[in-house]
Amino acid sequence: MDRLLFDNPVTVRIGSESTQREVTTVKGAYEALVDWPHAKRSGPLYREAVETVSAALAGTRTREAAKRAFVAAADEIGIRV
Repeated sequence: MDRLLFDNPVTVRIGSESTQREVTTVKGAYEALVDWPHAKRSGPLYREAVETVSAALAGTRTREAAKRAFVAAADEIGIRV
């Protein structure tokens, strides 16, 4: 399971403006993507993040690739803290 742990957490705002979530694992990134704002799910970086994070959970991509894709998707819509 350590192979799915991020070296450093990624903090994002999902939901109300004051709600922050600290994402520390590939599984946590997947759960955050599931809770992503519905209106913001159409971006290309969101779709790429879902694919990359899912692949990392399946063992075919690295946690680093999953984190990069997750951060890019969060930055695309301005929710990374």
